[in-house]
Amino acid sequence: MNKIMAFVLLAGSLLMVGCTKSDLPQQQMDPEQWMQTHPRAQVAYTDYFSGNYIVQTSQGFAVVEGWGGHTPREYDELYAHFQFTGMQTIYNRSGNYFTSGRIVANWLTWSEAWYLINQIGN
Repeated sequence: MNKIMAFVLLAGSLLMVGCTKSDLPQQQMDPEQWMQTHPRAQVAYTDYFSGNYIVQTSQGFAVVEGWGGHTPREYDELYAHFQFTGMQTIYNRSGNYFTSGRIVANWLTWSEAWYLINQIGN
């Protein structure tokens, strides 16, 4: 009985801690510091219908799936860790805003990036 009660208390406290985490205010990010610590890329192509886009980095091309917010325009200057796949916070220096995106693939040639953006857009 004591083990069950301890488990219920532990589970309840973990649940409450998990719920209060989203109530914290989001930290303000400094764009100047962000640009010093994240690689630069330039938008090479934007699919305005789906919000997905291709960026050109120093290691080739990367495909980014837009996750709401603003969609960058072609030739916009972006800063993020495009060499890693997964969700990223991306700073658009041309538009002066932060947005979220999922890096689908990186280190691609132009034809590979073009093929992939057409596949995820369908």
